[in-house]
Amino acid sequence: MTVMIALVGGQPLPNLLPVRHYNPAAVLLIYTESTQPVYKRLLTALQEGSQVFGLKTDAYDIAVIERQIDQKLHDDKLFDQSLVFNLTGGTKPMSIAAYQVAQRYQSKLLYLESEGKQSRIYHYAFQEDQLQATSNELLPPCVTLKDFLDVHLGTDAWHEQGPSRSGGGGSFETALEAGLKPHVDEIMVGVSAMQGQIDLDVVVRLANQFAIFEAKSGNNGTKLDGIKQLSTASKYLGTFTRQFYVITVTPSRSHEAIVEASRIRVVSLPNYIAGSSALSVDDTAQLIEVVVKSLQG
Repeated sequence: MTVMIALVGGQPLPNLLPVRHYNPAAVLLIYTESTQPVYKRLLTALQEGSQVFGLKTDAYDIAVIERQIDQKLHDDKLFDQSLVFNLTGGTKPMSIAAYQVAQRYQSKLLYLESEGKQSRIYHYAFQEDQLQATSNELLPPCVTLKDFLDVHLGTDAWHEQGPSRSGGGGSFETALEAGLKPHVDEIMVGVSAMQGQIDLDVVVRLANQFAIFEAKSGNNGTKLDGIKQLSTASKYLGTFTRQFYVITVTPSRSHEAIVEASRIRVVSLPNYIAGSSALSVDDTAQLIEVVVKSLQG
């Protein structure tokens, strides 16, 4: 059987995507004290489709990490299976240790590039004890919004409430949903987590890329409360998640400063009519152009 060995870092997607795509029979997640929360969320998300093993190790002692990986493979009788090492996550010492174990067993390796707008996996194999690049491929869509939220926030730790029922924000959220839905693969509205600390107006998935939206209509868009909410959410939802602050007023200098100082994109939809559940044609085109370009290029 195929066993994927994955190094757990602060971001869960580099571990989740390859497992979802290749569907190995078993997964060995190697984690440290600081990444144990990420490991636990991955464990819950992955164990329905694969047998999952865990190994807690040191973050920086290469010799210790290498010895513990080797011992774990023998203890769980995995060493004689078809091993594939995912070197994307974890610390650099963890990658070096895993590489050395892979070399000993002449196993295959992979690395996920996910910093751009696409997810590409690079494959490597040992030939006469020398590492050779064998192929690379773009990953097709292989995760859902539920997967994304589960591994970042925890299974059953979040729920979708739908558009806001207070003030006029719900109508604007409904309008955004209607405008975005035909152009993305999945969309959720009103996602709440962490006992209300995280309140996401809109969350979307396009292929394997994700974005969160804070929507403020009217004078609420002149305030910076929505920016703070996005900043809080981004701490939990990963560094590669796109962030959009959608307003109906003209962006101010404060908004422009935020764009320069952060990864938050401000989108102004000035033609929106308060209380309407639909965007104008021009505003819809503006929204789609910005969002799709940011997620897909």
